[in-house]
Amino acid sequence: MASGTRTAPRHRATGAPIQRVPGEYTRRVGVDQTRLQIAAIVPAYNEGDAIAATIASLRQQTRQPDLIVVVPNNCTDDTADAARLAGAQVMEYPGRNPDKKAGAINYALDRLEPHLGDPWNWAMLVMDADTTLSPGFLEVAEKHLIAGVGGVGGTFAGRQCRSVLGYLQRMEYHRYGKVAERLNSRAFVLTGTGTLFSYGALLDVRAQRRSGRLLPDGWSFYDTHSLTEDNELTFALQTCGYQVLSPQGMWATTDVMETVPKLVGQRERWYLGAMRNIAQYGRRMPFHMRWVYWRQQAGLLVSALIAAIYLLALTVSLVWMGGVDFAWYWTVPSLVLLAERVWSVWAMGWRARLYAALFVPEQLYTLLLTFIYSKALASFVRGKKGSWSAT
Repeated sequence: MASGTRTAPRHRATGAPIQRVPGEYTRRVGVDQTRLQIAAIVPAYNEGDAIAATIASLRQQTRQPDLIVVVPNNCTDDTADAARLAGAQVMEYPGRNPDKKAGAINYALDRLEPHLGDPWNWAMLVMDADTTLSPGFLEVAEKHLIAGVGGVGGTFAGRQCRSVLGYLQRMEYHRYGKVAERLNSRAFVLTGTGTLFSYGALLDVRAQRRSGRLLPDGWSFYDTHSLTEDNELTFALQTCGYQVLSPQGMWATTDVMETVPKLVGQRERWYLGAMRNIAQYGRRMPFHMRWVYWRQQAGLLVSALIAAIYLLALTVSLVWMGGVDFAWYWTVPSLVLLAERVWSVWAMGWRARLYAALFVPEQLYTLLLTFIYSKALASFVRGKKGSWSAT
């Protein structure tokens, strides 16, 4: 391919050129590129029971990856053997991996780098080992990367489950997918369940980390100190001027947390990690990014305050005032809300419609999430770093 000309990315909000280090990786323009080489990297921790299905979903893609690499790390089961039997190349992390998922991905990318040649000819699919992708996932993602996008993530869906708690998460994910559709494919987070990255953009991120000018100091592709490495990499790509998308038609089906302790562990890591990422980047982020992500946090905070005020008012009414006076007109907004909740999960079938119509299960679930967010916020204010755990 001809080298073409190089142009430094500019922030979409301000139009100002980004301060970069010498020897930068920037996307080539004026090049007729119709196909990329795709390497799938699957970090895996004790996923011997799930890894075969994950690899099978890659084999069933309408646009199959050119290389599938599974990176077992800290495993005590047969993940490596199961991956080999399923036909993947296995790149076992040597010894103990202190950096968990991010460290496993960085290890694979570092090992592959000398063999790949022109980085703009390659794309890297990073996905969880307990996830399966919809058949058209890579075909859709590749088209967007060829058009010049830095990363294309899927919309996650919950796997079939038995528990009420797990099913409420499936409903939450379903509604989140509907929101993504209304946002015209804009991605808030490039999910770890399945994202296709421009390899050149990843190399650019690594270069900017090492320089410490544009991004917070770092050494590799993924930040190994972040509780939410996928969220942090989304920040890094956008700060470097790359667009990130989550188009329709790309689904990544993953596990749900079927017990309260597991859900608390997952969401506390998500919430606390997001707060720490925002604080870490601060004014490094372009204004449009600060507006989006701080607005999200403000919305969560307001929701927590409203929930606390509601519970306090209800307690006062029941305990000290002997009850709540009923007025028929208060049922109107409640019925409208109930209808919206049922309609928004109608496509999921009778079980989702039933839970939505009962109203109470979802309200209790929302209160639980609000409690977890409040717990994470308190940890953030106290300066607690938290710990990364697989979920």
